[in-house]
Amino acid sequence: MRISTGQIFANGLSSMLEQQAKLAKTQEQVATGNKILSPSDDPVGSVRGLELNRSLERTQQFQRNANILDSRLSLEEGMLANSVDILQRVRELALQANNATQSNESRAAIASEVSQQLDMLLGYANTQDPSGNYIFGGHSQGDRPFDLVNGEVVYRGDDGQRALQIGPAAKIADGDPGSKVFMQVASNASSYRLAQGESNGVALSATTLAQLNQFAGDTVTIAFTQADEYQVVDAAGNVLSTNSYQNGDSIQIGGVDVTLLGTPLSGTEITLNSRQPVDVFASLSSLAATLSQPINAAEEREALKAKIDTAIAWLDRSIDHMVDKQAGVGARMQSLEQQMDTNAGAEIQLQQSLSDLTALDYAEGISRMNQQLLGLQAAQQAFAKVQGLSLFSYL
Repeated sequence: MRISTGQIFANGLSSMLEQQAKLAKTQEQVATGNKILSPSDDPVGSVRGLELNRSLERTQQFQRNANILDSRLSLEEGMLANSVDILQRVRELALQANNATQSNESRAAIASEVSQQLDMLLGYANTQDPSGNYIFGGHSQGDRPFDLVNGEVVYRGDDGQRALQIGPAAKIADGDPGSKVFMQVASNASSYRLAQGESNGVALSATTLAQLNQFAGDTVTIAFTQADEYQVVDAAGNVLSTNSYQNGDSIQIGGVDVTLLGTPLSGTEITLNSRQPVDVFASLSSLAATLSQPINAAEEREALKAKIDTAIAWLDRSIDHMVDKQAGVGARMQSLEQQMDTNAGAEIQLQQSLSDLTALDYAEGISRMNQQLLGLQAAQQAFAKVQGLSLFSYL
């Protein structure tokens, strides 16, 4: 069979180009560390690799969310601990102020420290994370949640909680709204508190307040129509009883003996609200105002003692409330830690699977590249030899 010179050149060139293409592909595989450079290299493996990459990226995003969540929850836990310290300090001050040896001046000094503690608590309530978002703002994390308006702390956030996805089926709230932490300290079912009204310096003993859990109703008012006569009125305005009164007498409410401290006058009203949430800031502000008021008469001292006793009871409830919130944050942090460990394990497993599927075996790749380089050199040398053949060389 005759082979033309053109065909010889074409065959030689084709062989060299084929060897060059194989070598170039192997060189790219070695350079990138990937054995699948295009879907055509391994269609099934390529699809599987894309799936593994998506899973890996999703897991890494979960872990980034978890890191953000860990930072915010750690910060919240610290602020709650600081808040508990403040409330415990205020409780100590209240006990100190309740000592009969305290003068009006010393109580005023204690009131000043209570106000300072209130300012510190307000600062903790407006804590920001490293990104500038407020911890206790609910969904409104970009706006300052608490403001002091005319001496009263106002909450400007909402009641929402932002939940971050930290796993395929795991979401955890990244904080607690300030309304639930500082503004809505739930009372015990048996807890009553004095409402604002014309009490004229008359108060109830703390023991009496605790005993009123036997009374069926959310609100009750003791109204003195005269100095020696009173009515017990329920929340609907119904008069439950009308009785005469002399100083030192007990008042019957739902079978409970209620003891008054102080001397009631005509028009005196003492309203008790049960099971109403209490604002921590308002409680501290009220205590500071109570301690700032000078007293002189023995009746006023007894009424002051009852108010401080009530404030201490609410401080105890507020401390318990904050500790409960701390426990909730701690539980979330524990769940978060477990999920972060799960994410880390999943990330390692996905990376290993992806490596097994797409990563190049460098020993095999380099060996193949050297072999292909030898093949290319052989093809080039053969082409050069054939190109140099001529009949004139044999004449």
